[in-house]
Amino acid sequence: MLVPCRAYHPFCIYGLLVALLTATSCGNRSADLPGHPLVETVPSEEAAARSLPADAAPPERQVFRYFSNEPSSLDVSVALYESLGSAFLFERLCMVDENEGLIPGAADRWERSSDGRTWTFHLHPGARWSDGTPVTAHDFEYTYKRLLHPDSGNVYAFFYYDIKGAKAYNQQKIDDPDLLGVRAVGDLTLEIETEEPCAYLPYVTSYTASSPVPRWQVEKYGARWTEAGRCVSNSAFRLDEWEQGKYMTFRLNPHYKGNNPGHLRKIVRLFSGTAGTGSASGGVGLLPYENDEVDLVGVGSPADLDRIRNDPGLSEQLWKFNGVSTVYLFFRTREPPLNDVRVRQAIARAIDKQTIADVLFKGAVRPAYGMRPPNFPGYSGEKLRHLQQFDPESARRLLAEAGYPGGRGFPDLEVWLRDAPPSSQSGQAVQMIQEQLLDILGIRLEIRNMQANAFNRLMYEWKIPMGMVGYGADFSDPQSLLGVPWRSQPRGFTRHDWINARYDDLIDRARKETDRDSRMRLYEEAEWILTSEVGGAFLWHDHRFQLRKPWLKGLKRDRAGFYPFWENNTVYTEMYIGRERLGG
Repeated sequence: MLVPCRAYHPFCIYGLLVALLTATSCGNRSADLPGHPLVETVPSEEAAARSLPADAAPPERQVFRYFSNEPSSLDVSVALYESLGSAFLFERLCMVDENEGLIPGAADRWERSSDGRTWTFHLHPGARWSDGTPVTAHDFEYTYKRLLHPDSGNVYAFFYYDIKGAKAYNQQKIDDPDLLGVRAVGDLTLEIETEEPCAYLPYVTSYTASSPVPRWQVEKYGARWTEAGRCVSNSAFRLDEWEQGKYMTFRLNPHYKGNNPGHLRKIVRLFSGTAGTGSASGGVGLLPYENDEVDLVGVGSPADLDRIRNDPGLSEQLWKFNGVSTVYLFFRTREPPLNDVRVRQAIARAIDKQTIADVLFKGAVRPAYGMRPPNFPGYSGEKLRHLQQFDPESARRLLAEAGYPGGRGFPDLEVWLRDAPPSSQSGQAVQMIQEQLLDILGIRLEIRNMQANAFNRLMYEWKIPMGMVGYGADFSDPQSLLGVPWRSQPRGFTRHDWINARYDDLIDRARKETDRDSRMRLYEEAEWILTSEVGGAFLWHDHRFQLRKPWLKGLKRDRAGFYPFWENNTVYTEMYIGRERLGG
């Protein structure tokens, strides 16, 4: 729900820099001060803009400023982790709204064949890239074949294995891209054929990694095609400036004639660190927001939440919405001692996650008893609760049955973290788990923190003995949380080595089942197996908190009563700056 409570991403301060970036040399020096951003409008961009609501500030005031890690690339389709926070630059075939429902993107409409194996997407006529080149179905055919190429380095290629031939091509069992079930039928029609009926395929096309790429730029510049002066995009926005180590700015795409035009005239992204290196690189808290240097900031620290809730001004600017991610422990399940399910069950039942949620996070997270969070389709956490709830007596019994009574003879274990230093919330949570496992089971954990890109690589190579990681839903279907990360694949093609033949069969049957109720029953049984076998020891689901300036408008209410801000939906094209900004 909307929580007018008034103050997460850890960010660096660039006070003076913000003023320089968001102001223009218009002769009005007062407008060059922090808190008074202006943009010089351009007629061709104004022609592509969405009409402003009556309560909006004038076009020259439509500047949105925020902090984010600096991407090393904007090539979203093959460098997902390195390009985080850049999804709004590209328009996928389908987009999603505030309820994670499908809406038109580059495609106006789509339909499924009678056998459920072929989806046809009809592209929006007249759509153009930011260099004026027409957007065609051939661009999307090239994009999908490129992101599935085994040399692309795309760690999310497995996400597209529903497409006919995708798995075989990506895993080098075939080498002809023309055998893939993706083909342009003229300039405005794209067909995607799947291995089996696939009810959620349009959601796959809405995923951020499904962002199209301009073939001519890729072939001319290679991996450097997204640099300033070379980057070509197809959404309402285009890259304008990129000052490495400092900031990047975006302006309206003057050639955009698609389904989702933007209100904002300029977006200013100030860098707080490097994408793929996680939270360890920043951490300035709320000061930039309080100084009116940015219009929105995420809040993750319970201490910050306490301060905000007790501040009569900031508490009115605090917004809360449901997260769709799960943090869990994973294991190298094919090597002892973690290949014994009783050991994994003992660990899961020795963790007091309610105390972690209440004491450490002060209610900012919810204990997790399964992979799917509350309000997600098919949520069954309460039915699964007994499988991984805190039960010290049961945990000790299971460990003893596995041959390690009181922890005797159990080897020391390392738990690896992804860019979570001891002072971070995740770092502190693992320290609590470390204490609980020692006190209850006699198991000694050593904590090892790693840079995020290195962690991700080793995770896919199955070289991490035990780790803590989060996973967020990529689309609003159980396949996103149960199939994508947990259906077994060969080493290098998925996160974890856990495998269960019955689980895989249930996921495969659910993927091609067209009846919704039958699909949900299959996923429910699969999640029961995942939870009881402790493929992962589920820890918590997050809430999201943000401070938003009163002039930040246009965010829509979802069916749960919240006003979410998700970068993968159309929030960047819908939000605008209100007239309240004029009095700032």
